[in-house]
Amino acid sequence: MLRPEPTIDPKNHIASVVKATRVLEAFDREQPQLTLQEVVERCGYTRTTTFRILDTLELTGWIERTSSGSYRMTLRVFELASVVLGSYDLRTEASHVMSDLAARFDENVYLVVPDGTRGVCLDLIESSRPVRVMTLSVGRSLPLHVGGAPLALLAELEDTLLPRVLEAGPITTSLGHTMDPAELRELLARTRERGYALSLEDVTPGVAALGACIHDRSGRAVAALSFGGFLSAFQPPRRDELAAALIEGAAVVSRRLGHRNT
Repeated sequence: MLRPEPTIDPKNHIASVVKATRVLEAFDREQPQLTLQEVVERCGYTRTTTFRILDTLELTGWIERTSSGSYRMTLRVFELASVVLGSYDLRTEASHVMSDLAARFDENVYLVVPDGTRGVCLDLIESSRPVRVMTLSVGRSLPLHVGGAPLALLAELEDTLLPRVLEAGPITTSLGHTMDPAELRELLARTRERGYALSLEDVTPGVAALGACIHDRSGRAVAALSFGGFLSAFQPPRRDELAAALIEGAAVVSRRLGHRNT
């Protein structure tokens, strides 16, 4: 069933976008394939307008024509839905592991997902320590080349994300240090070899973080868990203990998402 007309200020609407979404919403479980005339009847637009919208959606990969001449949505719609559903499943599956890590070590525990050239905090459990360390709150982001979780993600997704990071401009930390591409690639290689990311004061003075990636069923890194806290608490041998627990925690969440080590 089509949704009711939006109630937000109409002057902010882009009419063509509204019409395109109405056309997509014309398809449903009962009728996943529709002829041009059926879309016209469901949406109430003229035949010419409806055809142009369908033609544009076909061009952009959201709609395809069947051998009979009908229209149907492509798997791109499923892929987009999977991103949303995956985020909710991820947060649910990670919550128990995050709670356990926070209880055991009393450090900030973060769940971070990649978003373009940045890592966005999806969830956070704060330490109970009287002095707070807050470098990243829920909904906020950091560049992928700094911080524990963002750096872990960049290391595993280097082939696809590093070119975009380099195109975005100078690679600088929050404290003003600038890295050249070769230095960053070396850092990413060390991160992969180590199995976790190590961030020492590259975001905030006196603050350190560790990051380990979470993988989905296909083996792709979709998020990262991170510890964050005062630098003094992240010195060896405790750092090794934190890293081992973080890697295991990320592996547990990965298995819950369907990932199997080969």
